[in-house]
Amino acid sequence: MVANILVAHGMRQGDQNEALTGFVAQLLEHESYPYDLAFIESEEKSISRIMTHYLNQGETEFKIVPLLIFSAMHYLVDIPEILAQIKEQHPNINYRLSQPLGTHALMQEIIQQRIEQVHIDKDDKGKVAVVLIAHGSRSYTQAHDELETFNHQLATDYPVFSRTLYGDISFKNDLDKLAKRFSKLIIVPMFLYDGRLVNKVKKLIAQMDIQSELLITPSLNFDPLLKDIISARLEELSF
Repeated sequence: MVANILVAHGMRQGDQNEALTGFVAQLLEHESYPYDLAFIESEEKSISRIMTHYLNQGETEFKIVPLLIFSAMHYLVDIPEILAQIKEQHPNINYRLSQPLGTHALMQEIIQQRIEQVHIDKDDKGKVAVVLIAHGSRSYTQAHDELETFNHQLATDYPVFSRTLYGDISFKNDLDKLAKRFSKLIIVPMFLYDGRLVNKVKKLIAQMDIQSELLITPSLNFDPLLKDIISARLEELSF
């Protein structure tokens, strides 16, 4: 039997890990496959500790699905380094690491729904733009490339701009300038749920001199389609 491990960022302090555990359990409650939820930022439920638990039971094959939207530092560096360390200690194990969630086609549907749920008067259609805001990275720009590809694949009549919280394409650089070009901006936060990071985005936006109307949608908020994305990522991994 293969062990399925979902990996979230998490935090070393506070109740975020407990909240994430509840969100994921609710999302996947009707799925037939077993899984464990590990956290990059956790001692108690670290990737290493959960894999060691299975190794002690004789399991040597693992499917790893990061609950990350795009490929930034955690996906490209942190998780591979942890897995490499475990492999060094246990050379007999085999593991497969899935692609991030945001590059799956169903993510387009979720974001498209967020945009379409915003009511725009017919007369205002030509004065509206969409701004996607993802986490971003100061050093690992593959995530920015994936966001830009995602942008171009969206089926919408509105102009769409790719921005991030961190890195060279941060919304902090030019959201005020974009606001001068359009009477309304639909802001779509591309985060797992409306938590600390989304609140930070909203706080930073509130500190800017924005001249147009901002329509901030909910984030992914563990949309039911995420269940299908996670299942698909697991199915894509084979030994």
